[in-house]
Parts: sequence; structure tokens; C-alpha cells
Amino acid sequence: MQPRCRTRIPVGYPANIQSDSGTGEGILLDLSPTGCRMRSDIALNAGAYLALQIAVAQDPTPLEVEVSVVRWIKDGHVGVEFLRYSQGVRERVTDLVTA
Repeated sequence: MQPRCRTRIPVGYPANIQSDSGTGEGILLDLSPTGCRMRSDIALNAGAYLALQIAVAQDPTPLEVEVSVVRWIKDGHVGVEFLRYSQGVRERVTDLVTA
């Protein structure tokens, strides 16, 4: 496993998750421009691809990560790397974590 290159900030954002194994909900526990750590009510495996819609309290439009991948699972937490964002989402995420 490679070390993380970006610092994550603590958050508590709810998310809708779509994966090959189904759909469900999760909560982001921390966030960086390139990924997050979360808990989910659906069973996920390392290597699974996901689509995420992340609700941010101060923004009525959810953050949409079109493609992300589960990098690790440990103690009920899931490490996710963001691979492809909807238009403008990377900038919004970067603004959130640097504010």
C-alpha cells in the first residue's frame, strides 16, 4: 500500500453509493481532493468501483464522483480513491478541504 500524499480533513457528509453489488448509503469520515474514508451500509470489497453522490451541508448540489475505487477496508472503514469527477467537482472538493 502506498502512503497517502494528501492530508484528509474530518467531515461527516452523507453519501449515496452505487457499486456493482448494489446501492446504499454511507457517511464520509474524512475527505481529501483525491479520496475519502467512509463507513457504508453495503458490503464492499477492495478493488470495487463506486459512484458517489456526497451531500455537503452548505451546498444544495451534491458532489458527484463518477468513478472511484475501494483501496482498503479495515475495522468497518473503507478507503476510497476518487478517479473521475463530474465537471467542477474536484475544485469544489479542494475548496472544502482547504477552507
